[in-house]
Amino acid sequence: MNKWLIIQKDYGQLGNRLHTHANALAWCIENKVNLVNLSFKKYSQFFASDNSHTVETLITQKSKLASLLRVERLWKILEKITRSDKWLNRLTKITVREKDDFEFLSETELNESFHSETKAKAMLVRAWDLRFPDSLTKHQEKIREILAPNEKAKSSADETISLLREKFDCIVGVHARRGDYKEYLGGVHFHSWDSYRDWIMQTKRLMEETGKKRVGFLLCSDEKPHPSEFNDLPVSFGSEKSVMSDLHSLSLCDYNIGPPSSFGTWLSWYGKVPRLVLQEGLQIQSASQFVICSQC
Repeated sequence: MNKWLIIQKDYGQLGNRLHTHANALAWCIENKVNLVNLSFKKYSQFFASDNSHTVETLITQKSKLASLLRVERLWKILEKITRSDKWLNRLTKITVREKDDFEFLSETELNESFHSETKAKAMLVRAWDLRFPDSLTKHQEKIREILAPNEKAKSSADETISLLREKFDCIVGVHARRGDYKEYLGGVHFHSWDSYRDWIMQTKRLMEETGKKRVGFLLCSDEKPHPSEFNDLPVSFGSEKSVMSDLHSLSLCDYNIGPPSSFGTWLSWYGKVPRLVLQEGLQIQSASQFVICSQC
């Protein structure tokens, strides 16, 4: 019997969707289950693919449905069905597992739910926060391979970092998320440009103290600062047009600083980049403050 995991949960932006998808991919690889992530389809354009491979799906075993997924109309039908409790109640071959936005689905929960359903051919998960650390750790290199950026984003990022490598021995990525963070949680993670400037100077001083002579910074943000904010510091700026180029560029840096964000967690995990999470009033004093994220 073919088994499918279907995910439908529109939550957050690229970083959140990568968190969901990477964990789902890892679990499906480990358990030899086919995957359809409806909520990742609009982001698949950012990732490498060909005629036989699209990143929003994973086919681990043959199925008639797998070939039908190439038909765009089927995606629209699946979207309609998975959003409708009325339709789902009529389908005995699909079971539903659902979590609120601030709850997570654990690996143990999914294992128990999936294997207890012997008659259903598919499980629909309506949740975004999937936490499958065992599967993700085991299959992390395969996940990095599947979720490689498309050639345009990769080339842009490679060029950006290559130019910086000509001038600097150490490159520190700075993720300055401001836009929606001005209101999110009362603005607790919204920091002024003066704060970022101060953290950059502290990081530069620390890196120089550890023996790195030429330290440069790549600042990527959803808002563009005035050039005068950083014109006396070795700060370059990321792409204004491509979020994927920025994400991949930051994953190629030697270190990263930024506020709590799934975007920052991903770049640290994917690129194995030591990262320091910024909080108001933080003092950057030791290299031990920078840690590679073990989960994305």
